[in-house]
Amino acid sequence: MRKILLIVAALLLVFTLSACAEQGFTDISNEELVEMLASDTEYLFIDVRTSGEFYNERLPGFNLNYDFYIFEEDYSLLDGIDTTMPVVIMCNSGNRSVDASNIFLEIGFTEVYNLEFGIEGWDGETIN
Repeated sequence: MRKILLIVAALLLVFTLSACAEQGFTDISNEELVEMLASDTEYLFIDVRTSGEFYNERLPGFNLNYDFYIFEEDYSLLDGIDTTMPVVIMCNSGNRSVDASNIFLEIGFTEVYNLEFGIEGWDGETIN
C-alpha cells in the first residue's frame, strides 16, 4: 500500500511539473521590456486591455490595442496580425495577458512574451 501511495505521489508530481513547463510563452520583467523596446528587433507590442483602459493610460511603444474580452470570443479579429513577428502582450495586472498569450500561440505565433504584472507592476513612464 505504501509503494502505491509513493508511486501515485510521484506521478502527480511529474504531471504537475510537466504542466508548468508547457507554458509556451515567456514571462518578462520590466527590465526585459525596456531592453525590447530599445532593441533593433521588431516586436509587436499589444495591449489587451479595454479601449477605455488603453486610452486612459498606456505604456510607450504599445500602440496596438486588442480588447481581450472581445477577441477571446472571436479569434478572427486577430486575422490581420503577422504571426511571424515576435509579440509582447500586456494588460492591467498580468491575468488577461496570460490568457491572451495562450490564444496568440493557438493562432500560430511562435514567439510570445507576457509582461508580468502588467501596467500595475510597471515602474516606468506611461502615456495619458
